[in-house]
Amino acid sequence: MTITMDLVIKRNPEMVFSDMDGEIVMMSIERGEYYGMDAIGSEIWNMLDEEISVADICSGLCKRFDVEESICRQDVLAFLEQMAERNIILKA
Repeated sequence: MTITMDLVIKRNPEMVFSDMDGEIVMMSIERGEYYGMDAIGSEIWNMLDEEISVADICSGLCKRFDVEESICRQDVLAFLEQMAERNIILKA
């Protein structure tokens, strides 16, 4: 899956996850792998509670955190590419 700003994504329902003091820890039953997310990754995961566009994720992060939009887009696209490669997120 190619991640673009207009792509609408969602969580993979196969992922088992838990919030541990504001950071998300998850497990892929399919792959038998564990993943941990920092505060920003956890914020993105929480936004994925419902289907959302990548542009809306970036917009929400820019409003919440002091970050330049171009840097946010670059970082979010790279992060979501990694999540897609591991089948953590799916195209909606």
